[in-house]
Amino acid sequence: MDEGLVIGRDEGADIIIDDPAISRFHARIAHNQEGWHIIDLGSSNRTFVNGDPIQKSRLESGDNIGIGDCELQLIEEIPRATDEGSHTQVMRRLGSGPQSVEELRAAPVLATLHRVAPLFAGLHGNPARLEKGLQLLVEGLLADRGAVLLLDGEALLCRASHSRGSVQLRGFVLSQTIFHEVMQGRRAVLSEDTTEDSRFADRRSIVGEEIRSVLAAPIPIRDGIGGILYLDRLDGEQRPFKAEDLYGVSIAAGAIGAGLQTTEDLDGLHAEKETLVKTLIETHTIIGESAAIDKVRDFIRRAAPTDSTVLVRGETGTGKELVARAIHYQSGRRGAPFVAINCAAIPEALVESELFGHERGAFTGADKRKAGKFESADGGTVFLDEIGELPLESQGKLLRLLEERCFERVGGNASISVDLRVVAATQRDLSKEVSEGRFREDLFYRLNVLEVVVPPLRERPDDLSLLIDHFLDHFSKRVGGVRKRLSAKVSEMLLDHPWPGNVRQLRNVIESGVVLSLGEEIGIDDLSLNRQSKPDESPEKWQARSLQELEREHIERMLDHVGWNKKRAAELLGIERSTLYSRLRNHGIRPKERS
Repeated sequence: MDEGLVIGRDEGADIIIDDPAISRFHARIAHNQEGWHIIDLGSSNRTFVNGDPIQKSRLESGDNIGIGDCELQLIEEIPRATDEGSHTQVMRRLGSGPQSVEELRAAPVLATLHRVAPLFAGLHGNPARLEKGLQLLVEGLLADRGAVLLLDGEALLCRASHSRGSVQLRGFVLSQTIFHEVMQGRRAVLSEDTTEDSRFADRRSIVGEEIRSVLAAPIPIRDGIGGILYLDRLDGEQRPFKAEDLYGVSIAAGAIGAGLQTTEDLDGLHAEKETLVKTLIETHTIIGESAAIDKVRDFIRRAAPTDSTVLVRGETGTGKELVARAIHYQSGRRGAPFVAINCAAIPEALVESELFGHERGAFTGADKRKAGKFESADGGTVFLDEIGELPLESQGKLLRLLEERCFERVGGNASISVDLRVVAATQRDLSKEVSEGRFREDLFYRLNVLEVVVPPLRERPDDLSLLIDHFLDHFSKRVGGVRKRLSAKVSEMLLDHPWPGNVRQLRNVIESGVVLSLGEEIGIDDLSLNRQSKPDESPEKWQARSLQELEREHIERMLDHVGWNKKRAAELLGIERSTLYSRLRNHGIRPKERS
């Protein structure tokens, strides 16, 4: 034991642990005169003792050893017996003769159960396992015939049957005597010899007068008995079934019941999941009948069945995430996670940790391993909102993920493979960002496989009335009471408004009107709509200015208007607060110093 035991995932290690986070030869545990100690063998993800990384460390009883995702604990060594015979304690003296008759009989029953139980318990998605399990049960217990009969309403139907050797099985009909014994008594039935069993005095109740020994056990399900497991022998006079066979068949029937119940439960969950997916699609519907929205819907129908990366472009508040969700829930990945990430809302120093996860000890405060968003979305769809805000340093790792579908956690070397689809969104002109060096060109082309532009609300005025009615219905139901309606002046105002914050701004305005209005009608005073008068600009005063300048000026004026209350400013602008913070950084807008 002086050389110790090597722990790793290589087949040459003494203790093999199948964990990608563990090195091939990770650590060695050894014992010498000073006691137990552990040595890290230059592993990629290091070895930890009681949470601290080590190179070499002594071990005490109760110490926790962290290796990859596994945690081992050293417990006190069991004292060894000395060479002196006087210290040996006899716990049980075993005879040197053959085993008892009962043990010899039980052995094949237990061996048979070991083979059939996984088949019966794993019926979901593979009904052929019922036939295979019954075949092994009949042959293992040396029965001549066997059948699994399940209740379907009032009828008892044969779902699986098997005969051994030369015994013919032309259909199967269960004896009514056996049926009533099992169903009414709700217990297993054993008849070692039907010719001597008073329950079968009427030989016509046994199908075929040659049947001499019978086993039948109820198949339990949650609501009662779901059927009967039946076995018989034709030469029961020489080989009758015994009590150990009865116990074995009863356990097998229980395994069948568990498999049937699991199948029913999983089928129910699958149906429930499909219903929820349909509900999500219906509740996250894209409202509108304009040609521009029809074009977006047509894109979703064509893009959803594929796994291609999608880039959704559009102004803030147009519904880019709604498009991403529609793509996900109309795809084959709809039963897997949809993970939305706002790249603008994550502090730059934590972007890679949030997206890709980190290993324990990767940085200060990383006291345990954490899975990132991409890892959590395995099998599903990741929505990267505000992709233009992603730092250049993180864009390279995202590019590799898109190309190879694998990545490493921060502070780790193990490559993690994922199966997911990426949908990205931006309101920026990424081609301009590329030309100005703020966005990687290769990442832009990798994202821009399929592209869709969500139109702003001002370009789809025909949809405005539909959206207003939809939000009135939605928020009136949420608040309770009667459905609110708009006054004539409010309707006119909403239809004439330019809606710079698009659908999100409209939604917020309708919600505030429904909540704040005291009666059934929403008036002008109930709205949180910014009704500042337009500046009287004549054509002579107009100047050619960039959108960036106008955006900066508008944000500054809005902040001054609300006393630099950023939450209120974001609401009036119709954008998320994280988007406002991003604009403040981009424009270098800071509070004015008080004089």
